[in-house]
Amino acid sequence: MKIKVLVLLFVLSAVVLSGCTGDNATDGKVNVTDGVNDTVDENGIEDVINGNESDISPDITEQNHTETSEQPTVDVPAEGTVPQGPQIIDTGVPRTYTIRLEKFLSTPNTLQVAPEDTVFWINFNDPVRAFTIVSENGLWENRSIGYRQSFGYTFNETGTYNYSIMGFPRMSGTIIVK
Repeated sequence: MKIKVLVLLFVLSAVVLSGCTGDNATDGKVNVTDGVNDTVDENGIEDVINGNESDISPDITEQNHTETSEQPTVDVPAEGTVPQGPQIIDTGVPRTYTIRLEKFLSTPNTLQVAPEDTVFWINFNDPVRAFTIVSENGLWENRSIGYRQSFGYTFNETGTYNYSIMGFPRMSGTIIVK
């Protein structure tokens, strides 16, 4: 029993002592000036001025700062070009999509996929209940999906396909295959 108490005290003291360093984290750089004042102007140029003003020559304290009236430019992509940023690259490999059945809604209720892509419907509804998914185009037989279970279908042909959840018209949706 005494050993457990000692181990507990040791662990608690280690936690307390590690928290004593404070939130004054540094980036590892030490700034020691020893009476030297560093100033940075609006152009990012650093001036070093010693604490003894008698050592400062007038040429160092007065600098020529030229002001320009140029406005910053913004690059706008030309018409017909692809904008920068994340882009979807079609690799030709079939993809998998998920439609969540929860809160008596199907999310997303409209989904665009490519031929050979697979769509999974997963039941996350709370309260727990089973749903029956119906293909209004006759692609599959009615399927019952229990809580945390899924049903998947691979769309092979282009077209627009509708599905619904039996007894819940708000849970219907559309799959567009292009």
